[in-house]
Amino acid sequence: MALFEHIIMLKQDLSSAELSDEIKKHEEILSDLNGNLVYKESWGLRSLAYPIKENKKAFYEFMNIEMPKEKIDKLNAQLNLNENVIRYLSIRVKSFGDTPTMMNKEKD
Repeated sequence: MALFEHIIMLKQDLSSAELSDEIKKHEEILSDLNGNLVYKESWGLRSLAYPIKENKKAFYEFMNIEMPKEKIDKLNAQLNLNENVIRYLSIRVKSFGDTPTMMNKEKD
């Protein structure tokens, strides 16, 4: 299993119920692809440096996931089809960083 630090950015106009549904659907996709969610952290609604698809803000979700490296392309394809996801980033790492992340520590 490969380790990935994974961030998804979701549209700013989602209600809290829609946001939690999108995150739940994403976790189900991970499970279907034999992935394992190790850690999840919400970074909340944050301003973007520049508008993306007419969005000036986005909900950021950070995840540490384990999944077979050949399945990451399938995960990315699923994210490309989701109209509520405006950007995503999956970075393969040798080991996960410290949690909670610095982004979450800013809230304290």
